[in-house]
Amino acid sequence: MKKSLLFTFFAIFIFSACSSQPKYTDGKASQKVQGNALTLGLDREDFENTAKAMIESMLNDPAFANLNAQNKKVLAISRIINDTPQRIDTDKLTAKITIALRKSGKFILTTAVAAGGAKDNLTHEIRNLRENDEFNQNTIASKGTILAPNFSLSGKIRQDSVKLYNGKIQSEYFFHLILTDLTSGLALWEDEKTIDKTGTSKSVTW
Repeated sequence: MKKSLLFTFFAIFIFSACSSQPKYTDGKASQKVQGNALTLGLDREDFENTAKAMIESMLNDPAFANLNAQNKKVLAISRIINDTPQRIDTDKLTAKITIALRKSGKFILTTAVAAGGAKDNLTHEIRNLRENDEFNQNTIASKGTILAPNFSLSGKIRQDSVKLYNGKIQSEYFFHLILTDLTSGLALWEDEKTIDKTGTSKSVTW
């Protein structure tokens, strides 16, 4: 009898743990499961998969088909807005994208210009050493040597959460990125990727 009760409690525990495991879904009414998720929040795998999809979309776009190592363009990072209740380091997404774009030979990243200020202030601070007699002026960068960016990368991460008929929570994440030609102000590339997760309130991490 005791063994039977123990087995029953163990089975209930396992079922409860499995049922609370968040899942990736297709985001539709059918709630087709596409695999287990670590959390209802965004994790490293989500950023890696999204970055990979965005990179493929951008590099395969006809607008950049003719870019190569001889005529690669300078890219600056503009604002990537976190419009979710989570504390997200958006650099996780942009870093993976910019590294891959640089390795493609089509783009090169500038750290001298970015939304909110330079990513590396030394590009500008080193120029403040002009006329400083303690430094060999021949080693100081001359005027007119900083390259202005051709393009800027901006975007937003947005989250919508809804309660389903079965009491579970569906979290929908939208990654929207735009690449803008800074000469014309026109968006040369734009894409959005969606991640849908379903789970219980126990799997909410924010």
